[in-house]
Amino acid sequence: MEAGNLLTITGSNFRLIIKQTLFPAIILLLVIPLIYGIPNLDSIKSAACLERMVALIGLPMFVPLLKPEQDGGMDAIITLRPFPYGGIVVLRIGLSILCTFSLILIFEGYLRLSGCSFPVYVYAYRTLAVTMTLGAVGLVASAVSRNTAVGFLVSFCWYLFLQIEGFGHSFKSVSNGISVSQALLLLGCGAASIFFSKKS
Repeated sequence: MEAGNLLTITGSNFRLIIKQTLFPAIILLLVIPLIYGIPNLDSIKSAACLERMVALIGLPMFVPLLKPEQDGGMDAIITLRPFPYGGIVVLRIGLSILCTFSLILIFEGYLRLSGCSFPVYVYAYRTLAVTMTLGAVGLVASAVSRNTAVGFLVSFCWYLFLQIEGFGHSFKSVSNGISVSQALLLLGCGAASIFFSKKS
């Protein structure tokens, strides 16, 4: 594939990410200070804020990545693409990861300006893991069902399940570190999303 075509594909998918995922995630982050007291949090309470609130941006950042092709009448267009659809999905996931990490760092900067105390980069990577896991669960559900709404529902139910006392301890990576089970789930969901998103 020519470099010009790759740049065109990257640019069009980046615009798609901005339109369908980035704006809703930004709005969600802007709402967090209104519903969650964030000034002068210690490291434990900062981790809880990142796990419970900021991780929710995984829903808009990852779940709707397959939505354009799930809309009616798009299958014929997909088959005419010179670039493999699996590659398009990987590209979108990669762009979403970069955008998500940037949003996390910006929000953490706001927390530090609000007097919160925590290790910025350690918590940023751990928050990214929580966010990606939450989004990946919904993305694979969306890929299997061919329905973005199902992906959002499954992802949100997974989030609620992790909030139950006694459950989800190994998936609270901001507080406890990234566990092996979380890493395996994340990798498995990513691979399954790419596999099930491929069109025959």
